[in-house]
Amino acid sequence: MQGTLRKHRFGYEWMRVGFAGARFRVAAFVLFLSVVILLAFWTYVEMPPAPLRLVYFVLLYFAAVLVYLNLGVWVHEQLHCLPYRAPAYRQRTQIVYTRRYLLTLSGYYRVTGPIDYRIVRRALMGPIILVLGWLMLALLASMLLPGWWLPMLLMLAAISLMDMLHDLYWLWQIRPIREKGKYWDNGSELEVVWKA
Repeated sequence: MQGTLRKHRFGYEWMRVGFAGARFRVAAFVLFLSVVILLAFWTYVEMPPAPLRLVYFVLLYFAAVLVYLNLGVWVHEQLHCLPYRAPAYRQRTQIVYTRRYLLTLSGYYRVTGPIDYRIVRRALMGPIILVLGWLMLALLASMLLPGWWLPMLLMLAAISLMDMLHDLYWLWQIRPIREKGKYWDNGSELEVVWKA
């Protein structure tokens, strides 16, 4: 499901939030693609001139994308589940990973039973730690490593932020409800019920 579905039932409001709608996704993707192109150009310019510079550049970007689509995806889902480490949620949380196209990992988490807003918000924002980690690593790399490391690590931060697209969309949709609601997260949809 894409977008949101909202109904009024027996004095309660019910809302289901699916994946980000087309407008939200397209706007985010255009911004993301612009940033990645600029960072790719910056990386290429910073690489030392060599006869096989373009080949090294393509291999470097391919390796970076593979790192994110495996290790980054795994870390992303683990960070989502940090707030669910408490005893009340630990037995109700499940992370599912699947291997796609042999080289990439895909994953999602789900929680059975109701969740309060504070925990949902922390879980949805958990992967921001990965974005900040890439940024800190980029800052450190800019002081110690060749110039092309900085834009490369900034690109990984951009990919991590883009991977949070649906999480940010869910957060935006539930922001007006906040603590008034009870939440159910089944991995691909978030359901909310609150008193009208």
